[in-house]
Amino acid sequence: MSLTTINSDNVFQKDVIGNVRTAQEDSHDIAILTPNGDVFVVCDGMGGHVGGKQASSIAVKSIIEHLKKEKYDQPMQALNDALQFANMQILGYAKDHPELRGMGTTACIVLLQDTEAYIAHVGDSRIYLYMGKEQQLHRVTKDHSYVQTLVDAGQITDEEAEHHPNKNRILKALGIKPELVPTCNVLHPKNGDCFLICSDGLNGMIMDSTIEGVLKQNIPLADKGERLIQLALEAGGHDNITVELIQITSSPHTQSQFISFNPASTKRTIPPTPIDRNKKTQTNHSSRIKKVALWLSAIVVFIVVCLLLFSVVSEKQNTKERLEEIDEKIENIRDNIEKNIDEIQKLKGRIEDNERQVVAARENGSSTDKYDKLIQNDQLKIKELHEKNKSDEKSIDSLENERKSLTEDNSKKSN
Repeated sequence: MSLTTINSDNVFQKDVIGNVRTAQEDSHDIAILTPNGDVFVVCDGMGGHVGGKQASSIAVKSIIEHLKKEKYDQPMQALNDALQFANMQILGYAKDHPELRGMGTTACIVLLQDTEAYIAHVGDSRIYLYMGKEQQLHRVTKDHSYVQTLVDAGQITDEEAEHHPNKNRILKALGIKPELVPTCNVLHPKNGDCFLICSDGLNGMIMDSTIEGVLKQNIPLADKGERLIQLALEAGGHDNITVELIQITSSPHTQSQFISFNPASTKRTIPPTPIDRNKKTQTNHSSRIKKVALWLSAIVVFIVVCLLLFSVVSEKQNTKERLEEIDEKIENIRDNIEKNIDEIQKLKGRIEDNERQVVAARENGSSTDKYDKLIQNDQLKIKELHEKNKSDEKSIDSLENERKSLTEDNSKKSN
C-alpha cells in the first residue's frame, strides 16, 4: 500500500537551470515500489559546476540504490543509512578525482511506506507539507544553515533570514566529511495533503506565503509546479530550481501528525563548520595550493638536476680540454729540448774546430785571441741551453703531475 498513486495527476517533478547559472547542479529522481516504499529525492550540488553536478548525481543514485537493495524494519534507519552510503560514495569519488575535492550536496528524501511518510534531509534544501483541508503550508524540515541558528537564537526573524548576507552558508552537506548527522522524521499525512520538495532556487526566490498561495489554487498539480517555477524565474532565478510535488490520495489518517526522530547511531561529536554553497570549499582550495606546491617543487628539483648534470658535463669537458692542453705543452717543450740538444752538439763541434785553430796559431806564433773569444762565447751558449733544458724538464714534471691528478679525479667521478 502507498499513500498515493504514482501518475501525472498526483506526482510532478521538474528542474530548470535558472536565469543566472550556466549549468545544472541539482539532481532529482523518483523510485516506486522499492523494498522500502516509494522514494522521492532532491539534491542541490555545490563545489563548482562540475563538482556540484557530480556530487548531486552521485547522491541521488546512491540513495535510491541503497533503498532498493534490502528491506529495513525501521524506515528511518533506512533513510539514515542511505544518506551515510551516499556521503561515503561522494567522499570516495572525490578522493579518486582530486580536482573535485570539496564538492558536496544537500539532500532531501520523502519515503512513502504503508500509511506513513518518512522524511530525511541534510543541508538547506526543503520539504514542505501543504495541508489541503486547512489550506496551510508547513515547513517540515529545518535548514542546516548558519542563519537558521540565528533564527533559533532569536537574533533575527525568518523574514530577515531570507535576506541575510550569509543565507547560503550551510552547516551540513553530503561529501564534506565522514561524520554525518541527518535529520529524520515521520509524518502521518491525510488525503488532500501535498508534499513539496525543492532546492533553494525556489524558496530562496519566493516567500513561503507565495508558495502557499499557488498550492491553494484549484488547478492540476502539474500546473501548480509550473507556476512555482515560473514565479521563481520572474523573481530573478538566481539559482537552479528543482520542484517535486506529491499529492496524498490514499491515506487512512484524518489528521496530519508529526513525530521527531534522531538516529542514536549518528550523534554529533564535532561542532559543525559553515560551508559556503556559492564557493568551492576550503578543502578544494587547499588541494589546489598543495597541487601548485607539488608542481613548483617538481620544477625546482628538475632545475637543480639539470644544473648538476650541466655542471658534471661542463667539468668533464673542461678536464678533457685541460688534458689536451697539457699534452700539447709537454710535446712543445720536448721539441724545444731536442732542438737545444742539437744546438749544443753543433756548438761543441764548433768549439772543437776553434780549439784546433788555436793549436795551429800557436805553432805558427800567431795570435789566438780571436779563436779564444769564439770558444768562450760558444761555451756560454751551451751553458745557457743546459739551464734552459733543466727548466723545461721541471715544467714537464709539473705538467705530468697535473695530468695525473686530473685523470685520477675524473676516474673517481665516473665511478
